[in-house]
Amino acid sequence: MQLPKSSQLASRLEWRESAGSTNLELIQLAGTEQLPNFTVYATANQVAGRGRSGRVWETPANSALAISVLLHPPMSSPADLGKLGWLPLIAGLAMSRTVASVLGTNSGNASVPSPKVGLKWPNDVLVNEHKICGVLTELVGNSVVIGAGINLTQTQEQLPIPTATSLLLQGALLPTALAESFDLVLSTYLQNLSELYNRFINLGLDAVASGVRQQIIDGCITLGREVRAELPDGTSVLGRAATIDDTGRLVLDVNGQVMPLSAADIVHLRH
Repeated sequence: MQLPKSSQLASRLEWRESAGSTNLELIQLAGTEQLPNFTVYATANQVAGRGRSGRVWETPANSALAISVLLHPPMSSPADLGKLGWLPLIAGLAMSRTVASVLGTNSGNASVPSPKVGLKWPNDVLVNEHKICGVLTELVGNSVVIGAGINLTQTQEQLPIPTATSLLLQGALLPTALAESFDLVLSTYLQNLSELYNRFINLGLDAVASGVRQQIIDGCITLGREVRAELPDGTSVLGRAATIDDTGRLVLDVNGQVMPLSAADIVHLRH
């Protein structure tokens, strides 16, 4: 498939008409040859997709994009490894901006309220509180593979859960030609990801000095909300999402006590 815009942005673009897991296949490819930074592996027919905590992600053929990007972040010391926790947030913000951009191509009818698009900490993208994209980041040696899956044209019946959505359901007017539609979404995401990632690495993986932390805070719709945090040990805690700290952790206010979280499934509670 010809994807001219995306090909210009990727150091190397590997498009597959079908793939099991793009993350897994890109990792396997990287194990057999030297791949350049910003190698992109993508398909519109992923048949064995993986989400966080081993969850399965499957969609009808040609209705969603699965995108994996290989990055070689420059690290000058072992301490830099901990800074890579910003990458899922960077990818989520890049996809959030992509979704907002694509939805901006609709009719522009002023009487129709604009959809609320934002990043749900740590790595989901929501439109009007419905999930449209998830991100899965995997460390491979000193490299990172960032996987993202975005729903394009699924109907409500084709989506796995009632709280999921697609660009089609949110009113996006995608090109009718499949290649043009895929190229539009993929190239917009790669452009956004490249800009944020380069800003991050050019300032020594410093999310604060680069301004990336503040951009993520500005784009995170979890902040200011009452949430339930479901922790890896099976327990949960209720609190208000106050901020994202300098290491990328979500900081909860739990009855006046500060509780930073490095890993959790977050449930937005209704007001």
